[in-house]
Amino acid sequence: MSPTPQELSVATDSLRTESGTWTHQSDEMSAVKLKIEGLEFSRIEGGIFQAIVGPHTTLVEKMAALTDQAAKRFDEVAATLNICAATYEAEDLAGKHRIDNLW
Repeated sequence: MSPTPQELSVATDSLRTESGTWTHQSDEMSAVKLKIEGLEFSRIEGGIFQAIVGPHTTLVEKMAALTDQAAKRFDEVAATLNICAATYEAEDLAGKHRIDNLW
């Protein structure tokens, strides 16, 4: 039995809401990346603490790269959820689920 239009709408709306959450978290990760990049300091700023400048710079670069990767993956999850919602709607409009007896 195929879903009612209301059931399909609830399912696809839920996917799109979840997609929005992932998009928002991607934006948050991008903001974190900018904050992390702002933590970098030069050898002059390091002053007498020269021993930590190199490791600190390495840490900042690594964390910035990881948050950038996270933001990109979060956007990919959001896009996939939107594709799923659109696919469900298209298949329902085409009657595919009734034909394939998937519901």
